[in-house]
Amino acid sequence: MLRYREEVFNVYLAELLRDRGVVSVPESITRQGRGRSMPDIVVEFSGLRVMLEGKVGDVQQAHTKALDAARNRLEQGIAQIGVAVVYPASLRDASDVKTALAQSDFDIAVVTESQEVGYFKGNVDYLKSALTLAFEHLVEEDVVAQAAAALDAGINNFSNSVIGRPGVIQRLAETLDLIVPTNARDKAKHIVSTAHISGLVITNAMVFQEILAESNAQVWPLHKVESEDDVIGTFAKHWQTIVENINYYPIFHIARELLVNLASGQDLDAFQALIDAARAIVRNKAALRHDLMGRVYHRLLADAKYLGTYYTSIPAATLLLRLALHADDWETDWYNLEALKSFRVADLACGTGTLLMAAADALANNYISETVAAGSEIELGELHKVLVESVIHGYDVLASAIHLTASTLAMRAPELAFEKMNLISLPLGGPGHSLGSIEFLREAQFMFTDIFGAVSQGKRVTGSGAETVEVPRPPKLDLCVMNPPFTRSVGGNLLFGSSPPAERQAMQRELQKLLRAHNVSASTTAGLGAIFVAIGDEYLKPGGRIALVLPKALISGVAWGKTRDLLKQKYQVEILIVSQDSAQWNFSESTSLSEVLLIARKVKTEQGKACQSEAAADGRVVALNLWRNPQTAFEALAVAQALHRQNPSDVATGQGTTSLKVGEQKVGEAVAFTWEDLRNRESWMLPCAFAQTDLIRAVYHLLQGNLKLPGYGQTTDIALTPLENLGELGFDRRDIYDGFELVAEKTAYAAFWGHDTEAVQTLAQSVTHYLAALAQAKPGRPLRKPEQLWPRAGRLLLAERLGLNTQRVVAIRLPQPVLANVWWSFTPKREISEAAEKVLIIWLNSTLGLLILLANRDETHGPWIDFKKPSLYALPVLDVLRLAPTQTASLAAVYDELCNAPLQPFPVMASDAVRAQIDAAIAQALDLPDFSVLRELLAQEPVVCLRQLS
Repeated sequence: MLRYREEVFNVYLAELLRDRGVVSVPESITRQGRGRSMPDIVVEFSGLRVMLEGKVGDVQQAHTKALDAARNRLEQGIAQIGVAVVYPASLRDASDVKTALAQSDFDIAVVTESQEVGYFKGNVDYLKSALTLAFEHLVEEDVVAQAAAALDAGINNFSNSVIGRPGVIQRLAETLDLIVPTNARDKAKHIVSTAHISGLVITNAMVFQEILAESNAQVWPLHKVESEDDVIGTFAKHWQTIVENINYYPIFHIARELLVNLASGQDLDAFQALIDAARAIVRNKAALRHDLMGRVYHRLLADAKYLGTYYTSIPAATLLLRLALHADDWETDWYNLEALKSFRVADLACGTGTLLMAAADALANNYISETVAAGSEIELGELHKVLVESVIHGYDVLASAIHLTASTLAMRAPELAFEKMNLISLPLGGPGHSLGSIEFLREAQFMFTDIFGAVSQGKRVTGSGAETVEVPRPPKLDLCVMNPPFTRSVGGNLLFGSSPPAERQAMQRELQKLLRAHNVSASTTAGLGAIFVAIGDEYLKPGGRIALVLPKALISGVAWGKTRDLLKQKYQVEILIVSQDSAQWNFSESTSLSEVLLIARKVKTEQGKACQSEAAADGRVVALNLWRNPQTAFEALAVAQALHRQNPSDVATGQGTTSLKVGEQKVGEAVAFTWEDLRNRESWMLPCAFAQTDLIRAVYHLLQGNLKLPGYGQTTDIALTPLENLGELGFDRRDIYDGFELVAEKTAYAAFWGHDTEAVQTLAQSVTHYLAALAQAKPGRPLRKPEQLWPRAGRLLLAERLGLNTQRVVAIRLPQPVLANVWWSFTPKREISEAAEKVLIIWLNSTLGLLILLANRDETHGPWIDFKKPSLYALPVLDVLRLAPTQTASLAAVYDELCNAPLQPFPVMASDAVRAQIDAAIAQALDLPDFSVLRELLAQEPVVCLRQLS
C-alpha cells in the first residue's frame, strides 16, 4: 500500500487553508508538491510569508524537529510566521488524504518574531484561528517600539555623561561629520544630537559584535570585554582588530573613532548602560530586521529640520516598496540571481536606509516566493550578497546615516563579508559649495575643494573601508525611491539651512546656476524635494519606476506644478496613497505634515519617445485613502496585499466603494481614475481629497457641472464657471505687509484682520482694523505703493487659509472694500450686481461650494489648509451671470435673511440649521434634489472633524 510522505501532507494542508480563504498558495506547490520532495512550503497570509513545517507522529522527536525548523526559518528571514505541525501517523495509510486531513486533529505550534505558542491539538479550522491570532498579535505588538524604548534609556544615560564636555562633543561631531549650527538655540540641540547619535553608533557596534561572536570565534562576546579592567580601551582595541582581520569596517571603524574621542574620565556606569542596551537588543533580533537603529536615529537627530530630513516610518516604507516592487508588475525573473544582479535600486537621499531596507525586503520576498514556486532551493546568503553588492545604491550627506545604512544591510547576513557596498557619503557645503546628491545634475564628475586643491572625490563604504573615490554617477535605475529633503526657498529661506549664512548663500547661488544650466523641471519654491525628483528622473530607465514620499502639496500645490508636469510628460502615475487618519496624517517620523506616497512608471525616453511599456500608459491611477495609517510593518504588508487583491471601482463609471480590510477592521477605501483624466487636471487633489469614495465620486461629477448623489442614477445640471470669469483677486499677505502697517486710528484704508472662529461666525462682517501706508521699506523687503495695492481692495473676501476643525465660513461680505491678511479680497466684474454678490457668498458657503473648494485645497497638516491664487482663479463656482432674475432674487433674499445668523463650526455642519437653510435654498433655486446627505458625509470626514472613521 502507498504510504504518504510528510511533504504531501504539507501540500494538502496548504490547499485546505486556501480553500477556506485563509492563504494564497503558489500554483507550483499544488501542481508539483504531491509528486516530489518540496524543500519548503511557503504560503501567504495577510501579506506575510508563512512556512509550514510538518512531521509525522511516527518520526522520532517529531515535535522538536518541526518546531526547530519553524524557528530556524524565522531566524533566516524566509518566513514571518512559522507553523510546526505534527500529523497523526494514521494519515500515511489514508485512501483520500485530503479528506482525512480535513477531518483530523493534529498538533500545531505557531512561531512569530514576538511570541511562540506551544503545541495544541486542533484541526484546520483551529489553525486558521491560530494564524489570525498570530497576525493580530504581530500587528499590535510593535517589537521595534519596545526595543527602541530600551535603547533610548541606555543612550540617554550615556548622553547625559558627555553633554557637559564641550571638547568631547566637538570631537564626536567631527567624527560624525555633523554640521555645527550658527545660533545658540540650535547649537544646544546640536550638542544633544551629537551625544545621542554617538551613543547609538557605539551601541550598534556592540550589537553587531555580540551577533558576530555567535558564529566567529575571533570576535569576543560582550561579557568577555566587560571582564577587562579598561572596558572602553578594550572595546577600541578589539574593534580595530575586527576591522583589520575580519572586514567589518562599516560597523566598527566609526564606532572605534568615537570611543577614542571620549574623555579618559568617561562615566563607566553610563557606558555600561550602552552595553546593557546592546545585550537586550540581541535578545530581540526581530527588531534588527525592522531597521531598529534607523528608527531610533530618526528620533535622535535634532538637526533634522535644518537638512529637511524627515525620515520615512518603517510601516510607510514597507507599504510603498511592497507596492512598487510587486512581482507581477515587473518583467523580471526574481528567482534568477544572475538576472537580479542587473536590477538597480537607489535612494539619492537615503538617510539611515529605511526605504532601501524595505526595498531589500520586497526583493527578498519576490525571490523567496518565486524560488519556492519554481521548486528550487532558497539561497539567502547569495541573495543578500547580490542585493548588497549589486542592487542597492544609497547616497547621503550624513556620514553617520550612511554608517547605519551599511550596518543594517550587513545585519541581514552578519556571517557574510561583503566585498563592496554601493553607499556613498557625499560632501555638503565646504569651500567648494558642494550640493550633495544635487551635484549629480552635472555632466562631469563633480568637484569640491579641499586643502590640497580641487579634487573629485567622495567616501564610499566598502566591506573593508571607506574609500576616497571619484564620485560615480548613479547607474541607470530600475527603481528610484526617495523621501527627499523638504526644505524650501520661502518661509525663512531654509534651503541648505544647516550651513552658515555666507556658505548657504553661495550654495543657493550655485544651485540656481545648476538648475538654469540644465533646464531642470523643478521649482525651488516647492523645495529641494522637487529638485531630487528631477534628478531621480535623470537616472531612471524607461520602464522603470519612481516611488516617492513627499508633502501632500505635491498633488495640488502651485509650486509643485513643474514636478507634476514632469510626471505628466514622461510617466504614468500608478498609485497615490494618503492618510485620512486624524491621528497620523504623515508617513515620516517626527513630523505631523500631511504627506503622499506616489508610484509612477516611466513611459517616455529622455528624447520623448515612447518606451515599450507605454502601451499601458493609458492605464488607471489607484488612489488609496487610508482610514487607519499602518502602525507596524506587518499591518502595512496586509494593506498592500489587500490592495492587490482588489479591483478598485472607477470614479466615473464604477459604483460602490472598494473597502480594504485588515482582519475585520476597515483600513481604507480605494478608487480609480484614468491616467488620461488625471493627467489633464492641474490639481491631483480630487482622488485624495476625502476619505469616503462617495464624496470623491460626488465631487467628480460636480466639477463637470452635474449633481449626482450616492445611490441615484440621474444627474442634475448646474451652471459653473471659473472664479476668474467673475472678478479679480487681490494681493497676497506679503504684498500687503510690504505696503501697509496696522494702526489704531481710522484711516482711508479699511481692513479685515484675522480669522478668529469666535469672531467670524456670520456671512456679513464689518471692518475690524485700519492700515497706514509705509513711509519706507521694511528690512530686506521692497516697498509697495498704496496706489498699487488699494485698487484691489474688495467687499468680498475668500479664505486664504482655514482650520477646518474650528472655523465656520469660507467667504464673507462687507459693506465697503477692505484689504486683509488671511483672506483674499475679491472684486467682482462691473456687470455683477449686488444681489449676485450675495448669491456668490451663499454658494461658496453651501455644501456644494465647500466640497468643490476642499477638492482644490493645499493641505499642510490635516485640517490646516490654504488656497493659492491660481487655484482660486480656476475654482468652479456657480455662474451667477447665467441665473434667471428670479433665481438671483430668491438666493439674495436668503442671504439677507441669514447673513447675520451664526453658523456652527464645520465639524457640526450636519446639525447646523443655518447651513441646512442655505443648502435648501440652493436646491430650491436651482431645482436640485435634496443633497443634505453630502453635508452629513462631509461632517464626518476626518480632515473636518478630527475623528477617525470607524
